[in-house]
Amino acid sequence: MNGALMKASSRFAIAAALGLGLGAGSARAADLGGNCCADLEERIAELEATTARKGNRKMSLTITGQVHRAVLWWEDGHSSKAYYGLDSTNSSSRFAMLGSAKVNPSVSMGFEIMIEIEAGGTSSKVNQFDEDGKLGGQISNLLGPSGSFNQANVDAYFGDARRVAWWIEHKDVGRLTVGRFESAGAVLTIDLGGIGLVASSSFVLLNGSFFIRGPVGQYYATNWANIGDPAANQGRTELVRYTSPTWQGFVFDSSIAEAGDYWGSMLRYANEFNGVRVAAGIGYERVRDRLTNATLDPTVAQFAGPAPDQEFWGGALSLIHVPSGVFVQGHYMAADFGDPAQVVSSYWGSVGGPTKKDATQWLVQGGISKNWFGVGNTALYSEYGKALDWGAESAGRNYAGNTSTASCTPGSAAGTANATCSSTLLNFTPVNGVTDTEMTIWGLGLTQNVDAAASQLYLGYRNFQADITCTGATTAAGACAGVAGGTAKSLPTEDIHVVVGGAVVRF
Repeated sequence: MNGALMKASSRFAIAAALGLGLGAGSARAADLGGNCCADLEERIAELEATTARKGNRKMSLTITGQVHRAVLWWEDGHSSKAYYGLDSTNSSSRFAMLGSAKVNPSVSMGFEIMIEIEAGGTSSKVNQFDEDGKLGGQISNLLGPSGSFNQANVDAYFGDARRVAWWIEHKDVGRLTVGRFESAGAVLTIDLGGIGLVASSSFVLLNGSFFIRGPVGQYYATNWANIGDPAANQGRTELVRYTSPTWQGFVFDSSIAEAGDYWGSMLRYANEFNGVRVAAGIGYERVRDRLTNATLDPTVAQFAGPAPDQEFWGGALSLIHVPSGVFVQGHYMAADFGDPAQVVSSYWGSVGGPTKKDATQWLVQGGISKNWFGVGNTALYSEYGKALDWGAESAGRNYAGNTSTASCTPGSAAGTANATCSSTLLNFTPVNGVTDTEMTIWGLGLTQNVDAAASQLYLGYRNFQADITCTGATTAAGACAGVAGGTAKSLPTEDIHVVVGGAVVRF
């Protein structure tokens, strides 16, 4: 009887809170005749059908996520500015809906839907000309006011589907995930120090869209993302993924995606010995997926020629001495873009060209993370790393802007310039015949956890240096700025300094 009373009282509470007031002035609501309860039951049923619940009494529902916003200051050797309120691509704002249910004591099923921010300015999209981060690849919009995003109340779509997948798990066998999810593959820095929000393992998520500048202030027709890692490890795609149970600290993952031509595996480990916490991992990916052109033609090499055969791997090791908080962590990864005669896949930035050089990246971070103030761990850190040959081709890669608006027509290929109107760069200095690239980063900063608010504050600095070797002819605007065919030389470049401060609030 108590259960029935509780159910009845719950149903009447829903009606009272959400709907009875809507009809309080009607004759039917005031009528206490014989049909009052039937009408009330019908109204309650309507409300129950439209009221958000925590699951459906069988599958639980949890809503979680984070809001991450920052202030970014930059100085590129000739100009500087601060951009306010950006979303940080190091760990984007997002929300997720998670569900799970027990099938029996050993088997569970569930789902995850995660949406991340794409609206407004983000740290990886802004550059010297675009503080809104809206132009992105459509740099042609710089030519006129149509490219402006200055209207205060104009919004893009909120987000991008980061994860949409269901899973089934047996506690002794492991979990099978089906849908859009991270692939198994190259492992990058495992963040035991708690600094990844400000100092991620990717080098291009803070300033990737900023253009590299020369010593006399010229803007080169290439940006920092062109010579840095593509932030592509464990890429998200439609897949089937297996995750093993934990055994002696080890977890094994393997996934297959696309049409079976993108697969990977990784092994991760976590444990603690005498106060030293250890986390490590290594992973491998292989890609044979063809890049699908906008124009479909089964006779062209893109579809009829050999398939790509590209391999990527990465390994990481992180250590923290728990009593003192001293930590060191880092990773190494490598990309083998395969036979130069093969077509590109577009994975891991392979769109550079059919002669794209193999590339590597490594990063070391260290510091101390300890709860000195009683509100949560404070982490002080420094870091150093290099990204090699991500923007180079063995035959020389050309980064060429447009010389005039007449050189291309929107929607068609460029005339004499190596660009289309979707990437127009007027009066930028070309950089041709790039055969070697090296990006060096170093940085330092701090993070402050606020445990009571499930939040984290941070302030960090990164310095970026470019070393670009190219064979283009020398012009007045700078070396490697003309047609290919010159002798190899180093392109003179300016460092860029980036300071970012912000907070993540989790819910």
